[in-house]
Amino acid sequence: MYEAQQHFVDLQDNATGFGDGDGDPNSWLSGDPIHPSLSGAAGGAAAGNVDRVLFKDLVEIVPLVQSLIDRKGSSSFTRRGSMIYTKTPSRESLSRKVSEIKGRNAAQSIPTRKKREHGDKNGSNNTDAESFSIFSSKGFTADDREELDLLRGQVEDLQRKLLEKDESLRSADVLKNQMSAIHAELDNLKLQTSEKDSLVKSTQRQLSDAKIKLADKQAALEKIQWEAMTSNKKVEKLQEELNSVQGEISSLMLLFDGLLKNDSGHYAEDYDISPCTLDSLPCIDDLDEMEMHKMDEARKAYIAAVAVAKEKKDEESIAAAARARLHLQGFVFRKS
Repeated sequence: MYEAQQHFVDLQDNATGFGDGDGDPNSWLSGDPIHPSLSGAAGGAAAGNVDRVLFKDLVEIVPLVQSLIDRKGSSSFTRRGSMIYTKTPSRESLSRKVSEIKGRNAAQSIPTRKKREHGDKNGSNNTDAESFSIFSSKGFTADDREELDLLRGQVEDLQRKLLEKDESLRSADVLKNQMSAIHAELDNLKLQTSEKDSLVKSTQRQLSDAKIKLADKQAALEKIQWEAMTSNKKVEKLQEELNSVQGEISSLMLLFDGLLKNDSGHYAEDYDISPCTLDSLPCIDDLDEMEMHKMDEARKAYIAAVAVAKEKKDEESIAAAARARLHLQGFVFRKS
């Protein structure tokens, strides 16, 4: 429809009879009879390769052309032509138009000659065929066909590019969905990794705490073992000292016994060492304070003498200890 209207505008521009009247007086807009030329043009159009869709569009314009011819005979007709503005179709309309053209070409199987014969039987159809002959002989030239073919090729290219872009967009949508799924899975993996890292760090902290506690317990155990070892050494040392003291005491006792046997006559002059029974011992209550003081001094002197004898281990100190012992015994067992 767009191509037909464009050709109609071209026809208005090129028609001389419609403007200033300098054109051919026998033109199709002059009002003269042109039936012979219309018949010849219709025959030529039927024999040529005519676009059926364009033919149909031109047939639809015939009533408008007829009304213009009828109005030319009227004195009130001003012979003014008006430019028809048609909006440039968009890509979607062009692609839809091409698809409709292909569908119509496939659906229309009646030849042009049969259409003309059918027009001979019907007067109105004959008029349409004559109008088509006019437009095909004057308006629809080889340049227009080439331009139409070029436009069709461009439309097909644009349609193919649109299809390719649609495929690219669908592929991009699929890739976008896949990338979104991959990003979601990656975020999930990152979350799981962070949770595992936190768990590993917590386990490492617990392990470090356990190691510290184990080291503390091991240090305490080593300290206890060292203290036990030290105590055992001290016990062994004390046992050795005790054995040594017991040996020294035994030696002193033997020495004291020997000294007592040898010096019993020498010390008999100063002390009375005759045995006495417990009945002969004076009562402690009968002793006065002076005697108790002397006994205490004798005891302290004996202890000091024994300590000196243990330290020096010579005969003089042992003899002094023996004398202190005899003095203490004599003081205790003295008769009242």
